[in-house]
Amino acid sequence: MNCQRILRGLVFVFGLIGLAVHAAGGSYHSVAVANSEWKSIEVNDGTLMSGYLTGAASIVSGSGVIQTGMTNTSVCIVSVKKHSAGRDIVAECSAHYTELDSKMFMRFERKAGDVAASGAKGDGVAKISGGTGKLQGISGACSYNIKYLNADLHVTNMECDYEL
Repeated sequence: MNCQRILRGLVFVFGLIGLAVHAAGGSYHSVAVANSEWKSIEVNDGTLMSGYLTGAASIVSGSGVIQTGMTNTSVCIVSVKKHSAGRDIVAECSAHYTELDSKMFMRFERKAGDVAASGAKGDGVAKISGGTGKLQGISGACSYNIKYLNADLHVTNMECDYEL
C-alpha cells in the first residue's frame, strides 16, 4: 500500500517536472532592421567580405519567456565568401533583450542570395546557441529571410522555436 502511494507520488512529481520543462520552451516571430558596414578583398578562389551590423528587432508574436511586443538591439560580425559555386554567408550575433536584461547569442548561415546590394535577398537558418541572465541555457533553431533595401540597410523576418 505504501509502495503504491510512493509510486503515485513519484509519477505525479515527474509529471509536474515534465510540464515545467515543456512550458520553458516557446517560439517567436521577429522583424529586424539593421545597418551594416562592409569591407572586401580578393583572394585566390574568390572574394572575402566582412561586415559589422547593428540593428533593432521587435517580437511580432511570441510565447514563453520571449513575448509579443518585446524588443532587442543586436550586433553581428558577418563573413561572406564568394566563390564559383555561390556565396557562403555566416553571421555571429548578440541580441540584448532590454525587457529581460539578458542577451541571446545566435549564428546565422545561408548559401543563397546576395548581400550589400539593393534588392539582394536570401533565406537561411539560424541557431540559438546560448544566452545570459534570464536567457541562460537557451537553445533553438530559426528560419529567416533577409532583404536589402540598399547596400547597407536590410530587413530580416525570422521564425524561431527554442528551449530554455
